[in-house]
Amino acid sequence: MVDVAPGIYLHRLGIDFLLYARHAIFGPLFPPEQSSVVVVVIDEETYRTPPFSDTPKVAWTPMLARVLDKLNESGARVVGFDLIYPTTLDSRNLLPGFDKPLLKSFYKLGRAGPAGRAGRLVLGETRLSRQTIRPYRGQVIAVGGPKNIRPLNLLLDADDVVRGYPAAFPTEGGGRVASFAAELAVRSGIPAPTGDFLINYNTGARDIPTYSLADMFHCATSGNDEFYARAFGGKTVLVGSSLDLEDRHMTAKRFVNALDDGAPPRRCKLPYVPDRFGEIIQRHTLPGIFIHAAAFNSLARGDALVLLSPVASFGLMAGMVFILSMLLFLMAPVPGFFLTLGAIAFQGGASVFAFQSGVVLPLVLAALGGLVTFAAIYAFRMMLEDRAKRRIKKAFGQYLAPSIVERLSQENETIELGGETRRVTVMFTDIAGYTKLAERLKDQPELLVTILNRYFTVLTGVIEDHGGYVVSFIGDAVMASWGAPSVDPLAERHAVEAGLVCLEKLAAFNRDVMEGEYGLPPIGTRFGINSGDGLVGNTGSATRLNYTVTGDTTNLAARLEGANKIYGSNLMIGEETARRLGREFVLRRLDRLLVVGKSKPTKVYEVVGRAAEISDDRLARVRDFHDAMAQYYRRRFARARDDFAKLAIDDPIARVYSERCSYFEENPPPATWDHSFTAETK
Repeated sequence: MVDVAPGIYLHRLGIDFLLYARHAIFGPLFPPEQSSVVVVVIDEETYRTPPFSDTPKVAWTPMLARVLDKLNESGARVVGFDLIYPTTLDSRNLLPGFDKPLLKSFYKLGRAGPAGRAGRLVLGETRLSRQTIRPYRGQVIAVGGPKNIRPLNLLLDADDVVRGYPAAFPTEGGGRVASFAAELAVRSGIPAPTGDFLINYNTGARDIPTYSLADMFHCATSGNDEFYARAFGGKTVLVGSSLDLEDRHMTAKRFVNALDDGAPPRRCKLPYVPDRFGEIIQRHTLPGIFIHAAAFNSLARGDALVLLSPVASFGLMAGMVFILSMLLFLMAPVPGFFLTLGAIAFQGGASVFAFQSGVVLPLVLAALGGLVTFAAIYAFRMMLEDRAKRRIKKAFGQYLAPSIVERLSQENETIELGGETRRVTVMFTDIAGYTKLAERLKDQPELLVTILNRYFTVLTGVIEDHGGYVVSFIGDAVMASWGAPSVDPLAERHAVEAGLVCLEKLAAFNRDVMEGEYGLPPIGTRFGINSGDGLVGNTGSATRLNYTVTGDTTNLAARLEGANKIYGSNLMIGEETARRLGREFVLRRLDRLLVVGKSKPTKVYEVVGRAAEISDDRLARVRDFHDAMAQYYRRRFARARDDFAKLAIDDPIARVYSERCSYFEENPPPATWDHSFTAETK
């Protein structure tokens, strides 16, 4: 097992994901034909193909010898034998001389003419904690002794995944002996690795040319020397097993194995016949022989993976964390989370392109670093919540009522400085006849300002007493909102109640102030109220901000205030406001109004008053008005005109409809009329 620091392990862990990403984007690292090594395997097909199917594995040595002889004759550069036979039938008590063909093959592969051994065959052994499993003595002698035997052991990371490969293993005498793939590389004329290295696994179906031992045996017995020369000439050949339940290991290629299309081994003589019972294909593990082959290819191609140095990795991580932290401090959690994911994705893309060149960037560390940065930044910001509340309280205290500021400072109240969409109710008010009043007092501007200030004081007090927020004063108009900055589930009711109270207070204001103190004619006030989604937050310049509510809901509220002039009403509300009022208030349907700037008409209503305070006579007149409206909508304009005329004596709205009906009698609306009326309001 590889003993590395946690950071290095996480760095190596990224190889697994990068292999998958590289294959998905770029495909295999190289085509199988460019592999420097080929593999002959004992597979499930071998076990079910005669003569192997009729013979125990220990008795396969003559068939193995036949294949090895053909490999030798074909010009194979080096043969690695990843099969360990610790026992044999070739004994005095069993079958003396039974393994002679295999031993001769071993001997011939180690010869280079009269000069003696050339070391073209490397056998394998497995080193356990207390013992070593190696070929039986006859094979050791035939191959030329321990110098032609190398360990097959693999390096496992902390999660038991094979990502690296050893260059050598220590011996009992204090020396070192080359690993299996490293020894094969040296004997193939490839420089020996200077240390343990990371395997650069190829990907794709049969990414290393693979041949079944059963097919190769029948190919050899049929005398197909041309196939052997073409498939194995000048190649390093590994002979081993590739079975469903034997000598399999989890590797960095585990996520890519599932992309293997299960292509059969390459054929020479036998047609490929799948197992009729189906094979147990463990896609997430890899036979040991293919790990050795992948390690050999990494050495032969000189493209073993290299981890980015710790110093460079630290610099990359520090830069990413710093930039991400600065941005997260400026963003809300949800956009910040997506920014973090975007940063991780960008680093992942850069890692894949670097991986294509054999350099492993700290992918997993970067992902963890991004997520930890996100969590740390917003945890830190939450720790500053109390200070933020105090800052908000101080800032809003200069333009909000103390009661509102106190509510915002409570634990269960939330507000964010910046734009957000929220359901709000917006009120606009305007003084009827303000222009005439201003002209009358043009020589007394101080008095006009005094009257305005006292008028605004009355309205502001009522609005704030009912939970509203005075957004701004615009000339003689007031804009107020409910639901922002403080959430108000009863915003519609509070706004309408505030409008009724304002009308009551203004009656007293006219009596006591306008007429009583200044001897001026009374002033009237029109109210427009609408509800819906609005964009709330700070707007303005870098040096001066104003907390306001904008959007279509606000625009329509302003239009409704102006539309009062058409009907002679004082308190007009939109359809969304009316829908949530319940039965506390008596409403009168005014029109399907198409205001300037809108493409569809909206239902508008007049607030008659509180249901508990309306007289029976007044309720009867409201019903009569609605009955007349029904006739109007049915295009019975003559009857509707007469009904409205009966109410028009003291009802300006009925008078408007009586005149409109007279007009429609002479100029009928089109058949497609949707009962709407276009208001040319300000």
